[in-house]
Amino acid sequence: MKQFGRRYQLALGNPHDGVLIDALRVSFDLCKTIDAKPNPAQICIWNLNRTHLNQLLSGTFKRVALSVGYAELRLLYTGDILKATLQRDGLDSILVLECADGDTDYRTARVSLTLKAGTSDQQAIQQLAHSLDQTQLGTVAQGRLNSLPRGRIFCGNTRDALSQIAQANQADWSIQDGELLMLPAQQVLSDEAVLVSQDTGMIGAPEASEDGLIVTALLNPAIRIGGLIRVHSITESFNGDYKVISVSHCGDTYGDEWLTMMTAIGGNFTPLHQQDRQK
Repeated sequence: MKQFGRRYQLALGNPHDGVLIDALRVSFDLCKTIDAKPNPAQICIWNLNRTHLNQLLSGTFKRVALSVGYAELRLLYTGDILKATLQRDGLDSILVLECADGDTDYRTARVSLTLKAGTSDQQAIQQLAHSLDQTQLGTVAQGRLNSLPRGRIFCGNTRDALSQIAQANQADWSIQDGELLMLPAQQVLSDEAVLVSQDTGMIGAPEASEDGLIVTALLNPAIRIGGLIRVHSITESFNGDYKVISVSHCGDTYGDEWLTMMTAIGGNFTPLHQQDRQK
């Protein structure tokens, strides 16, 4: 089914105050990857009123959440606002927001933690997650992670401790929309595969690259890092199931741009069922 009637909602604010935008011109360009570095986004807002403009330029509003969709809205991105600048285009004022998902926790979260022998890596991740003030514990593989053969001390940046555990378990960790994700390389999220075909919005044909299969489609917020897509194209050799390792979304509510570009890898992946996860 083709996708018509695009909609959006942009939430800006802090824990005490905020604003919802759904009628102004907004453009966005964001990228999510399966690695640990914060996912960046640039969001532009046209002709915002002076009060909300000042709240963003002064740093009073520090968080952003963008939801998009067609018949219904779905969260596309959340993150920290790193920088806000004002530009002019004729009579229009354009507020440009530079954002990163989980940036504050990635840069500043630190831990001092002693774990006894026999502690599972899943339990260790739960303890480490307590140091992430703005990130919730999301999907973490359970039952497939190792246990610590000896006691261990984690002291330093939380990101380094998470990277150690991920490497020991051949897994990837990242912060996706404010949630901690830890997913082994041979597993995918338990969501059903998202069909990507001409009938569901695929644009052109898939392209092979060194990083994986590149597929472009009409914007689809159901495409998730670590999720499964099912490609069905006129190039039959590309048809099959793939794990998404990066995805970019771009759009302009007053323009033609409204796209998703994903990079995905093939393989024999095991779905992460509900009983195998901690969330």
